[in-house]
Amino acid sequence: MEWATAQFQPGDRYEAWRHALNDTHLPWSLGRPKSADFSASLRSLEVAGLSIIDCVCDPCHGSRDMRDIRSGDDGCFGVLMVRKGRERVEQGGEVVELSAGSTFIWDASRPISFEVLEPLEKCTLLVSRDMLKRETGLSELPVGVLDSSRGFGALLHERASGLGPVFADFDARDQVRLGSAMLMDLTHAVEGRLHPVAVAPRALLVQRINRIIDTRFADPGLDLSRVAESAGISLRYLHQVLEGAAETGSNRIVRRRLEALRHALAEPALASVSITQLGFASGFSSVTHISRTFRGHYGETPSAFRKKALSGSIL
Repeated sequence: MEWATAQFQPGDRYEAWRHALNDTHLPWSLGRPKSADFSASLRSLEVAGLSIIDCVCDPCHGSRDMRDIRSGDDGCFGVLMVRKGRERVEQGGEVVELSAGSTFIWDASRPISFEVLEPLEKCTLLVSRDMLKRETGLSELPVGVLDSSRGFGALLHERASGLGPVFADFDARDQVRLGSAMLMDLTHAVEGRLHPVAVAPRALLVQRINRIIDTRFADPGLDLSRVAESAGISLRYLHQVLEGAAETGSNRIVRRRLEALRHALAEPALASVSITQLGFASGFSSVTHISRTFRGHYGETPSAFRKKALSGSIL
């Protein structure tokens, strides 16, 4: 989505801005503009529970009270990263003034107010609680200023700062990779600020890799390169993360495919479906690979196992 006040007559721009802000940043109540010649623009990407919003705007102010929260989706966190200008934010009794390089995490389920003090450029991530839990294992984020001067906080802010000129260049696959990378940066950046700390960053990444495999193993084209791409990391780093783990990524892919095939072979309702078809549906890409891999793992051919399973000789 791309939007700008330049599309509207001067007298209609602030009202149009209010609608655009509510459409992209959840419901807000806005005060009167400080200038009649108000200017703003928005660009946003939506990636399965994650919104990435690039915003440029003149001074303005607004708030979210319980009425706004009840009418909107409060099941998310906002991560505000300022590239240029100044903005004052208040939530939970904490008032902070943000400037270029600042990052602030806010909770959409709690009242909040803001005031843009001078022309502002910023990037905001809106992360649903469901996606946060599913992708990182975290159930919450720490509200307040996040250190973006070093480490993963700096890396996250740097990604956001570089979005402006290239925002329109991302295709669907790039958007997923961008969202995954920014989520992992955020996860590492907040590590140590949560009480209690749920899981170490490496363990979170292992969980994410395993979830990708567990949900996509039936895709014959899935290999570790694609797993790494979906996780937003390099293949080399994926191998480093899994080093010393109980199971390699390749072994997990094969195991999940074998388990799916074995279950299908023992299912009476699928007795008329060929072993080859079941193997392909489980993620295998060749007839030879199906038989050789199954026998190597279970000590018998798929047809021998199926015969015993359907005759009831396997408990």
